[in-house]
Amino acid sequence: MLKSELIIPRLKKRGNEIVPLALPADYHYLKIATELIEIVKAYLGKSRGQLDQALRIYEGDSLDYRIIRGLANVLMSRCVFAHDLPVSPVILRKALFQKGPVTVHNDLLNIMTRQKAVAEAAAQFKLTSQQIEQALFADLLEERILISLGDIMKPVEIIARYNLEVARGVLYWARGCEMIVQDGYKDLFKFIKLFKLMHTIYPLEKSGYKIILHGPISPFVNSTMRYGLQFAKFLPALLLCKNWSMNAEIQLPENKEPLHYHLDDSTDLNSHFKQSKLFDSRLEEDFSAEFEAKYGGVKRKWTLAREDELIIMEDTVMIPDFSLTHNKDGRRALIEIIGFWHPQYLQRKLKKVRVAGRHDLILLIYASANVAEGVFEEVAAGEVLIFTKKPVLKDVLAAVERCAI
Repeated sequence: MLKSELIIPRLKKRGNEIVPLALPADYHYLKIATELIEIVKAYLGKSRGQLDQALRIYEGDSLDYRIIRGLANVLMSRCVFAHDLPVSPVILRKALFQKGPVTVHNDLLNIMTRQKAVAEAAAQFKLTSQQIEQALFADLLEERILISLGDIMKPVEIIARYNLEVARGVLYWARGCEMIVQDGYKDLFKFIKLFKLMHTIYPLEKSGYKIILHGPISPFVNSTMRYGLQFAKFLPALLLCKNWSMNAEIQLPENKEPLHYHLDDSTDLNSHFKQSKLFDSRLEEDFSAEFEAKYGGVKRKWTLAREDELIIMEDTVMIPDFSLTHNKDGRRALIEIIGFWHPQYLQRKLKKVRVAGRHDLILLIYASANVAEGVFEEVAAGEVLIFTKKPVLKDVLAAVERCAI
């Protein structure tokens, strides 16, 4: 994440709109990114303080110094800084400070010199004086050693990531954020939960959902940055969706009136978050493949879709594994497969099903779950089908016919 002072110069106001200025991947900036990579490589095995100093020298009096710092920040975010220390700096400092006041040279009042104190500590910890000097303040950020360059990005990738950081940085000052999404719900809500974002969900008339992100301090005009940081962290998750749009109200420090910030799926921004696999288990994958093989094709009666509907609850959502939609009358049924599980998982799942109270929801339960008799009788789902090796599609479709609405 870039600091706010590196974000603001890259923002442009157009009426009541605010637009992040994308950095072009042209010769000039690709050259800068390439030279930054070479500088970082040259300081492998050296301290972060030394690398920072080298970057400041490279920056010099360039008018692009904020951009250079932003690109360097993106590049260094992949680097690993650490120390393989023989003794903790905290323990070492405590041992040295207990020796009392020290002087550079002996005098009548003090006979303990710094050189002597270091030598005694070296003998105590069975190290050399040089190792003591290196470890004494090694826990400070600038003293940490660059031990790995991580997954070094190409120059064009550094620029692309920089543009993402600027775009998400706009949300530092967000007072509220409204999204329209039509897919990718699983990843979206995984990250909403991860970043502890308070939200409200509204189903749209045709398809998709409106999701409003808001927080406990969002009503206060001058106190939005802490929660806005969570909005900014979350933005790459939204980019994992295919059909989406986002509108946010931005309150910049120097602006009396809030500005409007809009992004949608036409953006060139790319997420660095990892997208979940299409299926969570082999059971789900096999179920989908068998359905398409037997009941797919041009004359299909029902269309199978993966995780395309949310069941909205008070403080959470449930995303059934599949939906089946009738191709003529539009009736729908939802399917949740409960396969290999542990007791806590099953308990949470059944609680969600009870709260949902959806009679168009069909549960397919793996027989080896060894669930106590009668546990599903009060589940409040449409139907519960038990299978031994795999769900029997004929039985599933019969249940769909009975439960679809």
